[in-house]
Amino acid sequence: MKKLNALLVFSLVLLAGCSSNQKAILKYREMVQKKDYKSALEMMKGDSIYKDEQSRLLKFLELGTLHLYSGEYYQALQYFDRARDLSDKLFTVSISKKIAGTIGNEASDNYYGEGYERSLIRYYTILAHYNLYEKGVYEAYTDEERDDKGKVLKSTPMPEVVLDDSKKRFHLTAAKSVLLEWNSILEDMKKTTAGEVTYKDDLLAKFVGAVLHEKADSTSDRQIALNLYKESKNTVFRYYNSYQSFNTKYADFNKDYKKLSSLDTKAVQSGYVNSTPLSLAVTSYADEQVKEWGTKDKDNVYLVWHEGTISPKEIKKYDFPIGLTAVTVKSNEKMDFVGFAKQALAISDMADPKVEFEMPVIPYRPNNEDFKMIVKKGGKTVFEKPALLMDPLSEMAFYTLDSKAVSDLAKTGARVVAKHLTALGASFATYKGLKDKMGDGIAMLSGVGAYNLAARGIAESEKADLRSWLTLPNQVRMNSFKLSPGEYELYTFNGVTKAETLVGRFNVAGDEKVALKTFF
Repeated sequence: MKKLNALLVFSLVLLAGCSSNQKAILKYREMVQKKDYKSALEMMKGDSIYKDEQSRLLKFLELGTLHLYSGEYYQALQYFDRARDLSDKLFTVSISKKIAGTIGNEASDNYYGEGYERSLIRYYTILAHYNLYEKGVYEAYTDEERDDKGKVLKSTPMPEVVLDDSKKRFHLTAAKSVLLEWNSILEDMKKTTAGEVTYKDDLLAKFVGAVLHEKADSTSDRQIALNLYKESKNTVFRYYNSYQSFNTKYADFNKDYKKLSSLDTKAVQSGYVNSTPLSLAVTSYADEQVKEWGTKDKDNVYLVWHEGTISPKEIKKYDFPIGLTAVTVKSNEKMDFVGFAKQALAISDMADPKVEFEMPVIPYRPNNEDFKMIVKKGGKTVFEKPALLMDPLSEMAFYTLDSKAVSDLAKTGARVVAKHLTALGASFATYKGLKDKMGDGIAMLSGVGAYNLAARGIAESEKADLRSWLTLPNQVRMNSFKLSPGEYELYTFNGVTKAETLVGRFNVAGDEKVALKTFF
């Protein structure tokens, strides 16, 4: 009984901690949405969010993203490099645990990232490298050593470092190297998730990858860039047709996804695909890039806009049949146990008893807005083009967690049931031990009370893992423009609300044949 009471106290403390953590996360997300990155950085460096060792990967990712959004690319790169290494190590460990069958509740385990998060670590590392190449400077900053509470123990000023041409070129080469790594991860995801409707490929790896190779400007790089534009249409057809923003028949496409690989392309196209305007805009853009390849008409400036923040994870409750007869008791006590268990589970009829548990989900939020990119110079519109949807991240995240829930449901349910059966067995033993001494009524109250304590502890130990990379965007949009040297502004226009919003300002240098500009 003492152990059960201790478990209850621990559970209540854990619950209070979770509640406090969620409030801190809401405050943090508000700071990011308001672009108050300085306050968000200070909060993330403290101990209110992701303070435990098991969430260290997310701490690195949040700090790296905030530095990137603040234009502090050197510091961003330090965190993203650490995140890449740690994610790979943790993912390898998680695979070993799956093989050994030792995985428990994820909320108490090391967080190694969802598929789309592990993939996008590479994208964000590429952006840090590329912007260092463009900027040519490691910013001055203060290197801090902090304790577990986030208190600064030691500060060391680090001076600005101006990069020479070879060091700048190193970062472009490094960006291309990470791109190769990214494509390797995506290929592995396609193999390991065959037949599943989930995140498998990324148009950013194609289109931003093509820009990197165009920038490198060797014969082989130019050919790779051209091939990436061509491959992008296959990515849309095979993987992006799962998304409502790309395909009005997405529900049928997803329902029959396992059998689509056995059908020819024409059958899939006619029976399962009805491309949306957003999808047609992307594939038309790919065709245009190929058609204008090597001509004087080709665009030279690529603008990438990261809009909003990704939908946060939420709790979804599931129930699972408990199978009362599975518990080991003497044959002549079987009915006594079933009767006791039904009392403990508050079941008054003959319904099949079930237990409840949580799993994380992301609400479905299609990224189907009609956005345009407007480039202005001195307040006058120079170009207006569709904002091409590269990553419908909230949709991608939904399908990733939905697929994971389907595959994990039986495993998680069996684990939770085993815990409840063990608790019921122990509580039944308490009931039997007290029955002759104290009477059936008091014994039943004691036994049921013992189970209720244990059940609360089980519920806390099986809380849904709501940890995630909080600062990822809701979606990523892109387009390219042919611009002469000068100062420009990028605006976005929402076709529904008719709102025109300044996203940011940028400069096109006179010697830039190809330029990539990112906006957050």
